[in-house]
Amino acid sequence: MGATRVFSQAYKTWYNHTHQKGDALFLALSAAIRACETAHGKTETMMENMTSPIADITEEAVRVLDAANAEQISLRLLGGLAIYLQAPSARTHEQLKRTYKDLDFVTVSKYTGKVKTLFAKLGYSANKNFNALHGHQRLLFWDEEHGRQVDIFVDKMQMCHTIDFRSRLNIDERTLSLADLMLTKLQIVELNEKDILDVMALFIDFDVEGSEKGINSAYIAGLIANDWGLHKTLDINLKKMRAFAEERQFPPYVAERIQQLITDMEKRPKSFSWKTRAMVGERVRWYELPEEPR
Repeated sequence: MGATRVFSQAYKTWYNHTHQKGDALFLALSAAIRACETAHGKTETMMENMTSPIADITEEAVRVLDAANAEQISLRLLGGLAIYLQAPSARTHEQLKRTYKDLDFVTVSKYTGKVKTLFAKLGYSANKNFNALHGHQRLLFWDEEHGRQVDIFVDKMQMCHTIDFRSRLNIDERTLSLADLMLTKLQIVELNEKDILDVMALFIDFDVEGSEKGINSAYIAGLIANDWGLHKTLDINLKKMRAFAEERQFPPYVAERIQQLITDMEKRPKSFSWKTRAMVGERVRWYELPEEPR
């Protein structure tokens, strides 16, 4: 029993022995106590809800983000669900609609301890063996009731290519920036249709420009200017995206935006390391093939 209820019952017992129930002060105080008990009950219900994942994955993502924000933990959503929250087309365009099975987040290393505590409070089971071995770069949790995996990248995404997020978590309040969301998809060498549809939603809804208001081509071009391998993968995938947009008859401006990003990447002066790696070319593999964690 909560402290508010203990106090209210004790007060009522004391007052019934010393005053008449018709007394105006008693009636006013009783009404105040009832209001307090109601509010307390709502608070207890909210606290109970905090310990159990929600069936609706979108609502669950928001619940996790709100809880992290309340604890002052830098945690951002990425992946298809993050694009769903950012791009209206992902929610309304018939060709882009799909289901979302898992949750993906990114944090920075100084918050890993707090992140583990937070997800335990929110009702998730930790993959203890994986987290003990890889927790410095990645954490895994499991929602047993709904059969969902939660993947949390720490500082960087190290998949086919490595993308460092440490200086970019505060660009958006809930997700990675639009450009970073796009990079997490386009860095995949074996790009599938689901990933293509996610990126297509970004190109439909946001212009390619030199700021974070849209798809920040200046940031992307700066990254690939120092990394021939990442440039190679992005170039291949963007050309696939452009062909896909034309084949599926998306609005002409979509292919134009994709081409604009390709052009901005090509125009950016390249570093010495980029030019050195370019001399080797495709004779040496330029990407990693990460295994699915278990």
